[in-house]
Amino acid sequence: MAKTLHRVFLVGFSLLWGWLFVNSVLRWRHNGAAALAAGLGLAALFFLLAKFTAPRLDRLSPKAFRLGFGLAFALYAALFCWLAWLLAEVPIMDLEVVLRTLPELLADGHFTLWNGYYIVCNNNLGLALVLGGWYKLAGIFGFVPGADLAGVAPGIALNTLAILSSVALVCLLARRLFRSNGAVALAFVLCAGFAPFVLYAPTFYSDTLSLPFALLALLAWSRYRTEPRPGCRLALLACMSAAAFFGYAVKGSVVVVLAALIIQLFLEKGGKQAAKAALALVLCFGLLFGSYRAWQRLSFIDWAEEDALALPLTLWFCYGSHDEGNYSQADFDAAMSVDTLAERKALLNARLVQTYRSYSPVQLAEFMTQKAAITWGDGLYDAPEFLATPQRANWTHRFILEGQPGYMPLVYYCQAYLYMLQLLILAGAVLAAVKNISPNPLTLTRLCLVGLVLFLSFWETKSRYAFNFTPLLLLLALEFLLFLSHKKAVDV
Repeated sequence: MAKTLHRVFLVGFSLLWGWLFVNSVLRWRHNGAAALAAGLGLAALFFLLAKFTAPRLDRLSPKAFRLGFGLAFALYAALFCWLAWLLAEVPIMDLEVVLRTLPELLADGHFTLWNGYYIVCNNNLGLALVLGGWYKLAGIFGFVPGADLAGVAPGIALNTLAILSSVALVCLLARRLFRSNGAVALAFVLCAGFAPFVLYAPTFYSDTLSLPFALLALLAWSRYRTEPRPGCRLALLACMSAAAFFGYAVKGSVVVVLAALIIQLFLEKGGKQAAKAALALVLCFGLLFGSYRAWQRLSFIDWAEEDALALPLTLWFCYGSHDEGNYSQADFDAAMSVDTLAERKALLNARLVQTYRSYSPVQLAEFMTQKAAITWGDGLYDAPEFLATPQRANWTHRFILEGQPGYMPLVYYCQAYLYMLQLLILAGAVLAAVKNISPNPLTLTRLCLVGLVLFLSFWETKSRYAFNFTPLLLLLALEFLLFLSHKKAVDV
């Protein structure tokens, strides 16, 4: 039964991902066909690497491979840090505001002047607490949060750590899932070639700082499914819940990992075992969430202004319900036209229902297709928007500033890379459905992506909102490359 359900899921995933892929190519504002051709060329290059280079690495001794991989990773990390420093930007938008609030948090442990901001933008409180703790540590060395180069340096350092940790986790998962030197090396090369990691290096916002958490949950799951000891299994469930919660606290969309884990449990384990494990996941997550909310209420924010200022989550669903799904001043003004939180919820719920009722089925399909193209069809993930305010102009800005000579080559490279990943993921899902494979750890990866696609179909539309799940794209692309070249599947 579980295998049949898994096959149905794979067919559904293939259809969904195929729609995203075709939509991304056809609706790209430049030449999608040219970028697709370049993406096919990149796929061929990675296939050759997998076919002819990976087997030679598999013949190396563990010691020799670890040494070579360690040197390659160290070189990549050094280059990555150097580029992150060169790309350092003056913070803008919410990041600039969050950075401005940190001195107040560090001074007395709560917000006063910025109290209203965190009532309105409570989603950024987790980010502020992470950065606050990090800047408190940086303060030992004389760093203070600010918009200048010295003020953003600790944030860039934390961000590079988050991204490089994610690259390391992708490589570790490649080892656990495929058990070969070649898989690890190919995973590393896929990550190293993914330019948005570098482009987002100086932007220490929730999109990047939440990167490792889905990977940590996947890593814990890969251990849980073969762990015979009940105590260790319970500890691993707690780790999965913790990864989902802390990811959620930094970036709300990571909560889809929890739902994916529950579905995965019933696909792989079934019956009472799955029900008990799912209950443990939910209880652990609920305990962490409840404690976090109580901590917020008691420690950081004076909630006396909540009724006057707080905005329900429905507002962001309203933003995502019309036009291109972006921020709407009209929706915001409507929300603030009433006096209480309860009135805002009622008004926005009614507004949301009215908007969707106004669509015909064809209009709704067109609207959702348009949103998906914006969210999933941008190989840059909105990165240039944050890089347009450099701390110091240098040669890197020939590639990241629109109108400069290197900008369009970078755009086409990133778009080609995105198409390559999307195509490999689609091919892998179709192959898995045809072969009717059993549920495995990469099923969890696909479940996470489906959850994110569904969530972002109704949420406010921005391509950067998909960025924190990009390591999962790299893992799924790796799966198909290895199968295509060596018929190597996930070690179940």
